[in-house]
Amino acid sequence: MSFKVVNAAELWQRDTSLPSIPTFSQSLDNVFGNEGVRLGSLTELLGLPGSGKTQICIQLCASVQIPKILGGLDAEALYVDTNTNFTAERFQEIVVASLTKCYRLLDYHTQVDEEAALEKLHYVNAFGLERYCALMLRLPDIVEQHKIRLIVIDSIAFPFKEGILPNQRTGLLFRQMADLQRIAIEKQIAVVVTNEMTTRVGLSSGDIVGSMGDSWAHRCNTRVLLSKDDADRRDRVAVCLKSNDSPNTVGRFRITQEGIRDIQ
Repeated sequence: MSFKVVNAAELWQRDTSLPSIPTFSQSLDNVFGNEGVRLGSLTELLGLPGSGKTQICIQLCASVQIPKILGGLDAEALYVDTNTNFTAERFQEIVVASLTKCYRLLDYHTQVDEEAALEKLHYVNAFGLERYCALMLRLPDIVEQHKIRLIVIDSIAFPFKEGILPNQRTGLLFRQMADLQRIAIEKQIAVVVTNEMTTRVGLSSGDIVGSMGDSWAHRCNTRVLLSKDDADRRDRVAVCLKSNDSPNTVGRFRITQEGIRDIQ
């Protein structure tokens, strides 16, 4: 095995030259980083049901198709659905609205090719632990066959809820996450996973925390907690709990018919 030693200047040049995947909300992009979700990283979205995890994932699958002339990737995404959260109709709404906005910025007077846009999202039904593990073994081959720059797993916790002991779950999950991080770094792919909340019972009360335990939290480069805004239930709040390259920040955004947008 050979190793390449690089200096910090080379690392900085490599990291800053890579585009990010925007969310179409500058406030939310600032939570993930300056320009959105970074390539080569593992990002976790935490939150209760209805907090916007799946909506952000679908928006990112549309955003990965932004034309290169606008600084986008013009690439494809893989959506691993473990809990029947994804709907093609919602993705069609968001991707058409997102690409239409891009065409307006470019002053292109043309219609979005909906079929071509839909074909750039690859969907996998991974319900159940056996099917999910089989997919993870085939993941490198799937990435090689397509122009994938984004992998979404929604949700990471759901396959491990039944049929596996806690100690077996930890070992299997960590091996899979190590493989995911290797793919992310080597192929410069952004990996986004959603996670559920659970109650940790203390001596006097219970705290609401992310599932999978504390040790799991160290596997992610970025962790973002999502919740509904108490001031306006149409809006959402995103809090950066952990990041390798940005300070802990708070952002607010709105889920609209066209996708994720800033609050006007």
